Amino acid sequence: MEANIIEEVKTLETEVKEFANSQPYWAKYLCSEILAGNEITDVIINTSYSYLLEKLGLKEATDKAEISISYNPNASDDFKENLYFVSLTNVEGVNALTENQTIELTPNLTIIYGANGAGKSGYVRLLKNAFYSKDKGDILQNINIESGHKPISASFNLSSDGTSISLKYPGDTGNGIFNQFAVFDGDIAKKHLSIRNDFSFRPAGLQLFNEFNAALEKLNAKLYSDVQKKIIANPFADDDIFQGESEIKSFLTQLSHNSKLEELKAHLPYTDEEKAKKTQLDKQYDDLKVALAQKDKALKELQSIKTQLADRKKNLETLNLWFNQTQLAAVVSAITDCKTKENSAKKEGIEKFKTDKVQNIGSTKWKQFIQAAEKFASTQGEREYPEIGDNCLLCHQSISDDTPKNLMRSYWEYIKSVAEQEAKIANEKLVKFKDGYEKLDFNQFPETDTLTVWLKEKFEADLTKLKEELKNQATISQALISNINAKKDLPQVEVQLDLSLLDVISVEVDKDIKAFKEDEQARKLAELLKQKTYLAHKEKLEARYTDIEKLNKNLIWVNKANQFTKQSFKSQSTKTEKRLSKEYFNTDYINAFNDECEQLNGKFGIEIDAKSSDAQSNRQLFLKGKDPSAILSEGEQKVISLADFIAETNITTINKGIIFDDPVNSLDEERKSVIAERLVSISKNKQVVIFTHDLVFVSSLINYSTDKSLLHECHWIENRNGKPGQVWLRNSPTYEKVYRNSEPVKKLYTGANNDECAPEQREFLVKSGFTALRTCYEVLVINDLFKNVVQRYNERVSVDSLSSVYFDETLINELLDSFAQCCRYMEGHTHSDKYAYKKPEPSHLNEEIQRYETIRIKIRKHKKNV
Repeated sequence: MEANIIEEVKTLETEVKEFANSQPYWAKYLCSEILAGNEITDVIINTSYSYLLEKLGLKEATDKAEISISYNPNASDDFKENLYFVSLTNVEGVNALTENQTIELTPNLTIIYGANGAGKSGYVRLLKNAFYSKDKGDILQNINIESGHKPISASFNLSSDGTSISLKYPGDTGNGIFNQFAVFDGDIAKKHLSIRNDFSFRPAGLQLFNEFNAALEKLNAKLYSDVQKKIIANPFADDDIFQGESEIKSFLTQLSHNSKLEELKAHLPYTDEEKAKKTQLDKQYDDLKVALAQKDKALKELQSIKTQLADRKKNLETLNLWFNQTQLAAVVSAITDCKTKENSAKKEGIEKFKTDKVQNIGSTKWKQFIQAAEKFASTQGEREYPEIGDNCLLCHQSISDDTPKNLMRSYWEYIKSVAEQEAKIANEKLVKFKDGYEKLDFNQFPETDTLTVWLKEKFEADLTKLKEELKNQATISQALISNINAKKDLPQVEVQLDLSLLDVISVEVDKDIKAFKEDEQARKLAELLKQKTYLAHKEKLEARYTDIEKLNKNLIWVNKANQFTKQSFKSQSTKTEKRLSKEYFNTDYINAFNDECEQLNGKFGIEIDAKSSDAQSNRQLFLKGKDPSAILSEGEQKVISLADFIAETNITTINKGIIFDDPVNSLDEERKSVIAERLVSISKNKQVVIFTHDLVFVSSLINYSTDKSLLHECHWIENRNGKPGQVWLRNSPTYEKVYRNSEPVKKLYTGANNDECAPEQREFLVKSGFTALRTCYEVLVINDLFKNVVQRYNERVSVDSLSSVYFDETLINELLDSFAQCCRYMEGHTHSDKYAYKKPEPSHLNEEIQRYETIRIKIRKHKKNV
């Protein structure tokens, strides 16, 4: 009978579990914690590290519980289902935003309208920093005040399955709920196009690999730290403990994790017989050493001569550097440069100071006198010295006119002039050359010097030649010093010491040293030293064996620890993530992106390079192999970046809301309409919040939402009297239905006519009433005269309503006159000569309300008759 084989259908979840189950216990434990959505705390890292040490054989094995891999699709206990952003309150310290404002949000679409400078950017910047955004940016404090800034803070009020959640910014920013909302604004549009972008909203399975690699880094850091504690320098390889050479010393020098200590232990114990033998060897060695003392003295003398030859050669090499052609030419060049710049300084300044009354104007001492006088003058007070009425610093006579005052100030300006400073710098350079030559020591072979005496005896001709060359260099040195003092740029001929003579002498010394060392008695002395050194090392080995054994154990521990290479695990993790991303995630994104391009009329031939690197999924967009931002128009770029943003947020169950800041800025009306329709469509299933200053866009959003019977609200942000960020809930320029009668105006009139209303407030309410009444007239024209055939901020024309449009010249003239009477009291409105602006009173407002009601009734009555 044929067995029924049920093949498990592979999914992202099953393949992630398969990866986790294939790991060693320590890694499997990490995967189980990550997939369960737990924060990888230090406790979890330490537990995994303990299991890793067991695996490496660095810790005794323990009984461990079986691990069962669970899978939380949201990968975080913070993430919530059925989540929506209810309101933003208690905003403080953000830009110059007005405090105590509330922005209420619907579960579907919320529109927040405001003109440029109204304060929208402040709210958006706050949302970008709290929620996910590709460009956080800094939240600025109020630049209009110098002190008293409040800390940046805000309350984010949310709801999940009927449960209220309140999070504080910035205190609760670690909460995963903040990552369930994403913000898009115009500033980051190009980042979607011009660079490779990471996917920030990914399934938990793919998030596993990135977090697993991060945990690997922490484990590796702990292991590295412990390794560093156990890695200590081998003290037994130094001569401080085991002086000289022996088998024992050789073993200790090469001590490693592979060393077999039993071979070292074979040299023990150190017996009493060996102690006695060591004493005997010490005596034999000392006696022979005395016998060889005379020969040894000669050898030491030769070794000392060799050392002195090497040291003297270094000195002479240094001298040669000062007399090569490059150096000599540099000195001449410096003299020429100094002369040139001093002449320039003289031409620019000194000539105007020359007088028969004072000698040596322009000399060095004269300049020093001027500089000293200027420094002393700066101590005479806070104001600039001298002024008329000040006393002369030398004769104490009062300065009574501008001549001495101007002369002194000319002195100060002269010593600070560019030409004088350049001359000063050039002169300082010459001084450095001069100092260098003055410090040179040409007496390298003093008569009483040991090396000089030896050379005179052995190599007199060579010594004489070197001394002659040194004398020539000394002569040139004096000439150079003289030329520097006199500033004569006379060239000098290079003179170099012949140092090959010392090399030949050194070779002869080496031959003599070798001859001494090959003596038989010296070989016997070396053998005695070898035997006594070995016994001395045995004695120290016995005393230090325990320490050596401990060092060897550390080396073995470190070697085992080094067998753990995070790279192999990281490579496996990255490779698996790449494969799974391609099969289960990147394809979803590509399909979602192409679908968005279709819905946004943005099919421009964009190619998608979706790949993974270092366990992080990412993608980049191309257009015929090029950066789209370099080819597409600004509007087309905006469409593609919107498609990219929406696609990424749509392929995850994590994201619950998206926020847009002026998503149609600089786009044409047709594109605005398309984008408005798409964003309204998204708001059916996901919370959408839109900040905009575009009235046409606002109208399109409201119309599409109304057509689809979707819950939506529009709020208005204003800058009132220099205070941006004031929020007017359920208010927008397109909400004209409230102005289909004079009720809003009557409320303002009632407030202004109150006896307790202050004059300033009364005037404000009356002006606002006339503004509202003007809007009532405009709505009367659109709604009653033109039957909404054309509406403000609405691109659609209601052709069917044309049959209801009518004109009555008498009524129209009466309406125009009433409208003009209303404008008469509006501040900021351009007034004709006929209707000059008058300061409004409540009585004026009441009169115009009655006039409006009369004309409104006439128009409607006339419509019925027609």
